[in-house]
Amino acid sequence: MIYLVTKNVQLFENDLYKIVSPEESLKLLEPLKEVGLDTETEGMDPHTKKLLLVQLGNYDFQVVIDCRTIDIQLYKDFLESNRLFLFWNAKFDLKFFLKEHIVIKNVYDGYLAEKILWLGYPEGSHSMSLKAAGLQYCNVELDKSVRGKIIWSKVLTEDIIEYGANDVKYLGLIKEKQEVELKKKDLLTAIQYENKFCPVLAYTEFCGVKLDETKWKAKMKKDKEKFDDAVLKLNTWVAENYPKYTYIEKQGDLFYGFDLTPKCLINWSSPKQVIPLLEEIGFKLDTFDKKTKEKKKSVGADVIEPQKDLSPIAPIYLEYKEAEKLIGTYGQNVLDQINPVTHRIHTNFNQLGTSTGRLSSGGKDKEHDLEYINFQNFPRDTETRACFIAEPGYKWISCDYAAQESRIIGELSNDKSILDLFNHGCGDMHSLVAKMAYPEIVGDCPVEQIKDKFKSVRQAAKSVEFAINYGGDANTIAKNNNIPMEEAQKIYDSYMEGFEGVKTYQDFQRKYVMNNGYILLNKKTRHKSFVHDYQDLMAIKTKFNGEYWDTYRQYKKDNPDSVIVSEVRHFFKRKSSIEKQAINFPCQATGALCFKLASIFIYSYLLENNLLFKVKLCIPAHDEWNIEVPEEICDKMAEVISDCMKKAGAWFCKNVELPAEAEINTYWVH
Repeated sequence: MIYLVTKNVQLFENDLYKIVSPEESLKLLEPLKEVGLDTETEGMDPHTKKLLLVQLGNYDFQVVIDCRTIDIQLYKDFLESNRLFLFWNAKFDLKFFLKEHIVIKNVYDGYLAEKILWLGYPEGSHSMSLKAAGLQYCNVELDKSVRGKIIWSKVLTEDIIEYGANDVKYLGLIKEKQEVELKKKDLLTAIQYENKFCPVLAYTEFCGVKLDETKWKAKMKKDKEKFDDAVLKLNTWVAENYPKYTYIEKQGDLFYGFDLTPKCLINWSSPKQVIPLLEEIGFKLDTFDKKTKEKKKSVGADVIEPQKDLSPIAPIYLEYKEAEKLIGTYGQNVLDQINPVTHRIHTNFNQLGTSTGRLSSGGKDKEHDLEYINFQNFPRDTETRACFIAEPGYKWISCDYAAQESRIIGELSNDKSILDLFNHGCGDMHSLVAKMAYPEIVGDCPVEQIKDKFKSVRQAAKSVEFAINYGGDANTIAKNNNIPMEEAQKIYDSYMEGFEGVKTYQDFQRKYVMNNGYILLNKKTRHKSFVHDYQDLMAIKTKFNGEYWDTYRQYKKDNPDSVIVSEVRHFFKRKSSIEKQAINFPCQATGALCFKLASIFIYSYLLENNLLFKVKLCIPAHDEWNIEVPEEICDKMAEVISDCMKKAGAWFCKNVELPAEAEINTYWVH
């Protein structure tokens, strides 16, 4: 049964719904301990758009509230009760309630549950929509064709009312079916963590961040000058070294005379024009398109960077690509995202944005044709970040973990050398890696002195540390550092000999993932990243016997493009990739979970101390929180934030401390 709460005198009761008062609807809802909840709105932005409908209920009955005629504040106590509210993509709806200063505490998000169940699978391989979930779990077709009508329709119609009611009708049934699947995969704890973090992220997007427009415009001017200078350098280099890509204007000008200086023909923003030049110079531009799954040619910075020693044009071109990005992604686009009501920037964060469960940021704002700012991959220079500021009367607090990744590796691997370094030593991981990876050079020099005595070796060790931590081997070290394979193998062997715990951990992870078909991201929360093609790989592996290998060797010799050769190549390429992920993913995931748990602690403190809407959560950037706080409580909040992050770190890391230091300023410090 559908109960409609409205003051619209044009609507009359019929067989589909019954009109009731707010008081009557609350009496109906009062017995429910779990409540399906959904909204219909004018648009995506809670600061400029309005609530149109709020739907509450379960399978047996649904209450549809006409927010055009009914004040949603009448439901504030109910919505802020300790009931469990069931959503699909809760972050969106929670922001509209925050606009009304209604804070919903207990959330179950079916969308997040579905994301957890399919973590690791390629985007698009499984639909995350409510419509798909209704079909999968309840065998019901939820009609979504009415959605657009809700915005432009001046009156409520029967199909709009039924549409809104159906969006909450099946949420409880979907939850029950999802929990069966979550239990099968041992993911019930994981969804509890994500549901607790969801309101925090909604509040973060709601708060947004203040931009100093004057500073930003001054920076944009400098960035444009850098861009123009880089283009001039490129054009000059081409004119001097590859004149075939230039032309000379011979006709001249009536007023300015003749300019016989060669002009470059290449439009550097056109890959089609840049590719022939770079390939002629000798750059290898073939890469793999993750979306189309096909080979393509790319002139991106990520392709040119590893080849930067090939030609003098490379560093100039990389300078150009950096400047191009600054004036594009981080130029006018940032100004365009300032909200006309709050005068702040409200970007988009994806709670399970990667296969490790880390946050991602960015995406498209289709409503305003904008590219959301990606604060997870934002320029780190002081001039850029200093443009993000605290409002007058507020201070900015930045707080992050110190050497989080290295400490977590020590925890995961239980490596004695790493744990001793952080628990009893100087804490300089790069120096320790230098000592382990280059024993013949460093010798008996104490770790504490390596930074001063062996600067170049310590610098080289950073690359080795990064490569191995991400599951790389001697081949990776050789490629990244452009050194002979024999030298790289020696460095790798020395590293593994020095860090026995790391070696044991990595060997275990490689075997575990290939035996189970998933990466256990964290032992406490049981988050998992699934190998999406595991069954296909195992089907190939079952063929591996003596007869198969005899056939393979013959085909490899006579027909290297044959199916069997491609099959073997695919298996071992995927196996290598999966094993690298099995080594790296738990470290990234544990870091993300530390941050999420710290965020839950911080948010709980704000709730308990009536500081919501006063303290603003602005920018979560990997392991760092950036928070805007009233001046009079900034010292206290800096201590609270630091303590919350340390407390979360201690929950996941029992053998090594995860210290977190807060810094107070008036702008984004780090």
